[in-house]
Amino acid sequence: MRILPALLIALMLPALPAMAQRASLAERVDALEAHAADDSAKLETLNQINALKEEVRGLRGQVEELQQQLNQQKEATRNQYLDVDGRLNRLEGSGKPADGNGQGAPAAQPVQPQANAPSVIPAESAPEASNGNDRADYDAAFKALKGGDYVKSSRGFKAFIDRWPKSALIPNARYWLGESYYATGNYEMAAAQFKQVVDTYPTHPKAADAAKKLRMSQQAMSGQKPQRKPAAR
Repeated sequence: MRILPALLIALMLPALPAMAQRASLAERVDALEAHAADDSAKLETLNQINALKEEVRGLRGQVEELQQQLNQQKEATRNQYLDVDGRLNRLEGSGKPADGNGQGAPAAQPVQPQANAPSVIPAESAPEASNGNDRADYDAAFKALKGGDYVKSSRGFKAFIDRWPKSALIPNARYWLGESYYATGNYEMAAAQFKQVVDTYPTHPKAADAAKKLRMSQQAMSGQKPQRKPAAR
């Protein structure tokens, strides 16, 4: 009976190294799989980091482009205001009254009567020459406009029109009143003033600019990228 256990042990001894070897291989496979999984996670993380870096570079490029456009717009606006200042200073130095357009304020031309139209021309379409008293009110409103105080300038030009309805400066006052309204986003009120200049004073030097600003006001009312603060020209 003692021979049987000894025989079993003798038979199992050659198989022990093979079992140990199989166990060792399994552990190595598990370790390699774990290492591969860790490498895969690291690779995925690295790819995500690279993607984020690329997105940041793209956003930075967009920011730089927008900043450049903003600087160009600021420079253009500054140049326009400097141009206005230069022309106004030259006009003041020459002793000619400035109308905000690099010219003296000529008398407005009345609307030409059409066929079958009434022979009576509205009083405002044939303003009288400036008597000097209205000039101070006009200059005060225009100074506010030049300084960028559009609310004050709109009130000043409105008061000027109400106080001096027959002044030769009425067409200019209406034009700059429209500019003041436009600058503060009141596009409907601006359009009304520009249209008044175009319809009532078609041959006035401001009529062409008023027609252009009328179109811009109408576009702004329909939602097409309004220019919030136009420079006085």
